[in-house]
Amino acid sequence: MNSNSPAIILCGGNINYSNLPIGTNVSNAMIPVNGKPVIGWILDDLIAKNILQVVVVLQTQNHQLYNFLSWAYQGRIQVDFAFVNEAGTILTSLLNGLNAINQPCGVHIILGDTLIQDNVSSDTDFVFVGQYDTPRNWCLVEADKQGLIQQFYDKSKEKIHKAGLTALTGYYHLTDITLAKKATREAINSGAKELSVMLDFYNKQRKIKIQPAQRWFDFGHIDHFVQAKRSLLQSRFFNSLQIDPVLSTVTKRSQKSAKLADELNWYKLLPEQLKLLTPRIIEQETSDNEVIITQEYYGYPNMAELYLYGNLDGQIWNTALQNLFKVHKLISSYKGELMPEEIADMYWAKTLERMDMLREQEPEWRTWLEADTLTINGQTFQNFNLLRERIEQKANALAANAQATVLHGDYCLSNILYDINNHIVRLIDPRGSFGKAGIYGDPRYDVAKLRHSICGLYDYIIADIFSFAQLSDTDFEYSIYANDSYADAAAAFDEQVVANNYDLHEIKFIEGLLFVSMVPYHQGKPMRQKLMYLTGIQLLNQVL
Repeated sequence: MNSNSPAIILCGGNINYSNLPIGTNVSNAMIPVNGKPVIGWILDDLIAKNILQVVVVLQTQNHQLYNFLSWAYQGRIQVDFAFVNEAGTILTSLLNGLNAINQPCGVHIILGDTLIQDNVSSDTDFVFVGQYDTPRNWCLVEADKQGLIQQFYDKSKEKIHKAGLTALTGYYHLTDITLAKKATREAINSGAKELSVMLDFYNKQRKIKIQPAQRWFDFGHIDHFVQAKRSLLQSRFFNSLQIDPVLSTVTKRSQKSAKLADELNWYKLLPEQLKLLTPRIIEQETSDNEVIITQEYYGYPNMAELYLYGNLDGQIWNTALQNLFKVHKLISSYKGELMPEEIADMYWAKTLERMDMLREQEPEWRTWLEADTLTINGQTFQNFNLLRERIEQKANALAANAQATVLHGDYCLSNILYDINNHIVRLIDPRGSFGKAGIYGDPRYDVAKLRHSICGLYDYIIADIFSFAQLSDTDFEYSIYANDSYADAAAAFDEQVVANNYDLHEIKFIEGLLFVSMVPYHQGKPMRQKLMYLTGIQLLNQVL
């Protein structure tokens, strides 16, 4: 598909908390949905449509949205900005966006809480339409038999007794940007505040066609938001995820059954008290070819989404971290048994295995891993092969003094659902093995997993919110664009590590191993892989 028209995304409004009572964000565009904000879904869809020039209209003080777009999408799509103040209308936002495009062309106009994944054309004037519930929430349109718009009915409080009306979804394409600017000015001069008035002016000059949307996700009203979030739920280790909206259950299916079988086994073996921290298993089915699990579905955001995209102050994070350590303390109070060699396998043998996987993936990694030193942001660090003997000694020492307890095994922010209003924690996607299948492992591993999210900024790396430059074979510069809450949360986390009687150096050592050993599983994302490896090398140099 090729679409040369640029796009304008209107993000200048505030959240209407009567329609969308979500207290973690001040902008619709930054509300997280299954691992990325609404604006991320919209931009990724535009990139897929080959629309690579975008003007985002936002309030001057919306630094979070501005920073996210500047950091996460540099080099992927051209994002320009047009700024408005809080008192403006959607029409003034649109005019600012249109004025930022200095070329004769068509234009896609998209509301910042709307995702349309249908194919688009730049050859016709059209608006996407869909079915609606109550007229007062929508601008309705009446079209003739050819699909050309005849009349607009904007958010009417009266019942409209006409058949065949459809609702504007929030995605419009106009082929004449000069006429669009003129129509917008006329609408503003008439005292209007609604986008439909501008469209009506435009429609009188150039007829606009309706196009029914097949893949429409509306994030501006709470009922539609919930439905969109469920529909866009991304499967990770599973072949499919299916949500029952009435029973609030999620069914996971996997033909690569080992991972899901270990997870199911973990849930079943948990002590009864700890099962309260996880979604209940409703149904299960295991065969040679497939594992199926049906569990309770929780709508809480995961903590990675809150960390990356939420507008939460430091005190909220302090409380959240205290709650996570309370949960960890409860889990690790249940003791078990593991042989030292099984724990050593996780810390040493697994790391060597992953290094071998890297060498097989890309010839460049062989050069990297054989280098004695790496220069990272102007500092020289010993590389893995110089650290190898000390890593093995440290790993064996950890294994020798480990006390096995119940372990989640993947206790990172993306696997922790958190209700910030009621401090409810629910854990999902456990590892299900540590050296061998089961529920036991080294509790320091869970603390290190959590640290690699909070302090190591793993979730920022996964979200590609960083810059990276390779100056030579062994010289690198990078910057991770963490938000304002990062430094305070990282300091508070390390305070909790010490307060809970863990050795911070041991936790950092395990965290370093986590970073270097996860690299092979991100093949296809070379900059992400390199940044993970460099992060791990820096940590290992700190503690060895």
